[in-house]
Amino acid sequence: MYPRQRIDIKEVKSDLIRCFAYNDQDYTLYPGTELFTDTFAAKTYFSRISNRSLGGNRKHQALYIHLPFCSTLCLYCNTRQFENGDNALLDRYIDYLLKEIRLVGDSLQSAPKVEQIHLGGGTPALLNQFQFGRLMDEIQKQINLVSDGFFRITIDPQLSSNRSIKLFREMGINYLTIIVQQYDSQINQSPRRKQTEINSETRTFEIIEAAQSNGFNTIRIELIYGFPGQSKKSFSHILDLIVAARPNLINLRSYDPQPEEFGIHKIVQTNDLLSIEEKFDLRMYAIHRLINAGYIHIGMNLFARQDDQLVTAQRQGRLYYDLQGYSIYPDSDFIALGMSAIGKTGSILVQNHCDLPHYYDFLDQNKLPIMRGLELGLDDILRRSVIHALICHSIVSFESVETFFSIDFKDYFANELSALSVHENAGLLTISDEEISITPIGQLFVGSVCKIFDKYLRVN
Repeated sequence: MYPRQRIDIKEVKSDLIRCFAYNDQDYTLYPGTELFTDTFAAKTYFSRISNRSLGGNRKHQALYIHLPFCSTLCLYCNTRQFENGDNALLDRYIDYLLKEIRLVGDSLQSAPKVEQIHLGGGTPALLNQFQFGRLMDEIQKQINLVSDGFFRITIDPQLSSNRSIKLFREMGINYLTIIVQQYDSQINQSPRRKQTEINSETRTFEIIEAAQSNGFNTIRIELIYGFPGQSKKSFSHILDLIVAARPNLINLRSYDPQPEEFGIHKIVQTNDLLSIEEKFDLRMYAIHRLINAGYIHIGMNLFARQDDQLVTAQRQGRLYYDLQGYSIYPDSDFIALGMSAIGKTGSILVQNHCDLPHYYDFLDQNKLPIMRGLELGLDDILRRSVIHALICHSIVSFESVETFFSIDFKDYFANELSALSVHENAGLLTISDEEISITPIGQLFVGSVCKIFDKYLRVN
């Protein structure tokens, strides 16, 4: 229904890169956490998840569980985490995480079964067998799970072992996300990363082989590019190895430090960073290599093997976008578990406390550890749906939006349509009387197109 045309790399001119390739947003979350308020009532969220099955409201359901510990802080990481792998600290965190699971468990008994679990961090692989077993046992005890869902864990291969990969699979995890970075860059030659280039590279592909031999349904590679000192030669080497391993999914992630939010990023000197053109050159090289290797561009720098479910969903117009990116599940609700975890239930977005003392204190009082949240208005939901249509299908039908939201699209978005003329003149999209359609080249800059519909970016 929504076929993706092949991208012609030669059509991408340098002026397009300079105008549209900076500071891309992924829009897995809209509006962003900076719009959340600490006056949001946690009881509103609790009431909403308690009544999800009433009135025919039976949305798809997922869990996001945040495990914020890592033995070594990585300079590319943009999640809340601690540099501490002490077993006593992990045991205490698991104790409180299980308490939180029990708090929400009763409310979810009559709700639809959970189809997705996402374990992120930090490094969940730091948990030992007993700790991980406690967590999974409590989830299965408190939460109704489907038998064939997506149960996903994200790992750093340098902090994982073949044994832990086998354990994850035995515990029911069937979707493995592996973070792969470049091993010859200035960052990874720093004292913070003690592994040698050879050992790091070897370890990474041993983990990929272990995952394949243990029968994971999906193996996804998060390939980070654009580190200071990274060369196309070294990048092509690691990319060739990844392509040869044939993972199901490969996601290209640009290295974009945020020192104002994550203190660890301050170590990187601004003048060491690659230019926009240099990073885009690496990205375009990877896209060309992946397409020639038979991978399909799903969008937002995600590539899939031709036999992957996302490719089928894209072809049939059944592709969706949620807090974890592209999905085959429509409009999933996410229950947030763990320090700093972000959740979504209907029109409500929430985030748990981002420091352990507050997270523990709320749970000691048998309260959900909600720090802040936001209830979306109709305009927020409308804009999010337009953004997601662009990301998933490269097309926004005016009639479809008008039917669902009872608006006149051209009147409501008159300013946005006018602003998009710049993108249209650049060949990134076309605007007709019926729709906005992203061109093949425009798919590389869809984040820039989506920004036009982001009310908060415009206001700020």
